[in-house]
Amino acid sequence: MKLIELFLSPIAFSIGFLAPLLAQVMLAMNTELSTPVAYGTGLAISISLGIVAQSRGSWLWVKDHESVHESDHE
Repeated sequence: MKLIELFLSPIAFSIGFLAPLLAQVMLAMNTELSTPVAYGTGLAISISLGIVAQSRGSWLWVKDHESVHESDHE
């Protein structure tokens, strides 16, 4: 069960999907980066986003305002 949670974690998603996606976008946009530099940059950006998503518990930047207001009234 822990192995499945590891593969579905935000950090694994960012390494396995977002890093190659960002690298391919940078290469397609002719940013004059070599392939290893593009993949390294994509990896750095995606891992940063994955760590933020892991710590927040969500990929979205918007928080649910209803849960905040419910805790204020109790």
